[in-house]
Amino acid sequence: MKTKTFFMVFMATMFAISPISAKKNDPNKETVIFCVDDMDCQSCKIKIEKNIAFEKGVKAMDVSLEKKIVEVTFDKRKNTVESLQGAFKKIGYEAKLLKDNEKQSK
Repeated sequence: MKTKTFFMVFMATMFAISPISAKKNDPNKETVIFCVDDMDCQSCKIKIEKNIAFEKGVKAMDVSLEKKIVEVTFDKRKNTVESLQGAFKKIGYEAKLLKDNEKQSK
């Protein structure tokens, strides 16, 4: 019985750890931060969340209304930064890519 319990705990741990390590080492994923100055209400935030999340290759997204930034993680094989900016423009927002030094100040 102890062996069976140990094996179950071991397998559960392995399944929990493997997605985390795969996520960090995927060379095809890129995370970018866009500044969206004209996002000024909850409706804007919801509109961005509902539309950009369904763009090709988008894996994760975090929208901060207070900071007026949108962090997008996407698959570089399926989409580009320019295409994502075009998706923002299509729904009526100007998305400026933040450079590394600008990210720290936001």
